[in-house]
Amino acid sequence: MKKIIFALLILSICGKINAQTETLKDNGSWFTFLNKLKVSEKICIGNIVQQRNVNFLKNTQAIILASSINYRLSKYLSIGLGYLHYTSFPYGALHPSIKKKENRFFQNITLNSNVGKVKISNWLQFEERNIDLINSNITPNVIEGDKYVNRIRYRIQASTNLLKLKNETFIMGKLSNEIRIRFAGGGISTPNFDQNNFAALLGYKLLPNSSVWIGYGRYYYRKNSELYVSNNLLHVNLSYDIDLTKKK
Repeated sequence: MKKIIFALLILSICGKINAQTETLKDNGSWFTFLNKLKVSEKICIGNIVQQRNVNFLKNTQAIILASSINYRLSKYLSIGLGYLHYTSFPYGALHPSIKKKENRFFQNITLNSNVGKVKISNWLQFEERNIDLINSNITPNVIEGDKYVNRIRYRIQASTNLLKLKNETFIMGKLSNEIRIRFAGGGISTPNFDQNNFAALLGYKLLPNSSVWIGYGRYYYRKNSELYVSNNLLHVNLSYDIDLTKKK
């Protein structure tokens, strides 16, 4: 695990130091709903719905729908697999010319630990992606087939209680950084920097099984060796979990 993480960090740095690059600026907002459905002490189902906007709130850039099944191997270690559907729209600094879709399958592993009162999460995911191809030689442009590519993602996250309130609840804090590495073709050859996502959030528990997080994010994306996008984001995340193992 340590060797993989080190390799990803090196690749991300190499991806950023290319000479003669241009970075396009953008701003947006990502609204995310997360749900965990606990079906046993070992198994839970995860669901995600996300709307990504650009020009802050003006235009919808993407809609994401994802579901996964996750198995807890131990108190600190879990694995999962799932499916994600991604629809992107022609808005943003580097947008497709027409609406296109992606079908994605993924497998992940999560390792949790505690350092004092801080919870640390290490998450590694491998993705198999089928992405629509746009034929730009036809006017208007059309979808013509798709391409298959792989990608690996690593995220480290730290969270803790920051401030105790009078009602015995807390203002929570969370920092996370995620590196994504893309591969050429349909294998795992020629790894290259894809994107980096940073987030700093403040959270509050609305209910024992529900919380809201709001904060700042930065999405840094590599189009090619000469063109990048830097997107400053407002994050708003709402989670609501259901425990089916509890007796009524």
